[in-house]
Amino acid sequence: MLTVSRERLFLKSPSPSPYQESSRLQELSISLFRDLVEAVVGNDRKSMKKEVQRGVLPLFFHTQDKTDSVSKASREALCAAADLLKWKKLKDLVQPQQTWRTVERSLVRDRRRAEEYMEQSLPYLNNAQAILREAAVRFIGITARHLGNRNEKLQDICDALQPLVNDAEPSVRSLASQTLMTLGTRRKQPTSWWSLRTLCCWLCRDRER
Repeated sequence: MLTVSRERLFLKSPSPSPYQESSRLQELSISLFRDLVEAVVGNDRKSMKKEVQRGVLPLFFHTQDKTDSVSKASREALCAAADLLKWKKLKDLVQPQQTWRTVERSLVRDRRRAEEYMEQSLPYLNNAQAILREAAVRFIGITARHLGNRNEKLQDICDALQPLVNDAEPSVRSLASQTLMTLGTRRKQPTSWWSLRTLCCWLCRDRER
């Protein structure tokens, strides 16, 4: 087994690139990330956990990638990350029957984690694949309910979502508009959780159809 440095693993984390990579390069990058995670041994396991956790959300998004080989590589890497992190619920995300309620239970477990994953999801709003843009919008809508009464954060989220109201893909346009409408209500009524509960239920129910 190899000893893998913190720097190497961090650099190979499958975060979204500002440039659109080819599917083959994306697959190789994710597969290398999996190999590096599986190679971590001994004391390195503890020191690498934070870096591996940073790869969880990008891997989840790419399990829905339209390229089958990228989707498969992402599921395998997510399982490897779950093993290293001893995070059993992560493996639920690779199941075909997983729902967005499962995503919420598995990923958004506290406000700190919600904020971290929210920041990671924003670049996917500009992804070339409509299915990944839609996944990002849906994830952001669900995660927003865990941010509390932070209107400035909600405003930043709304600003990021606004361009997708004119997205070329109808499903993305519709979801972005619905999410913005509900988050707008949330900003005007900071003492009420009703609108975000409604959003979460709507997003999950729509996905499960």
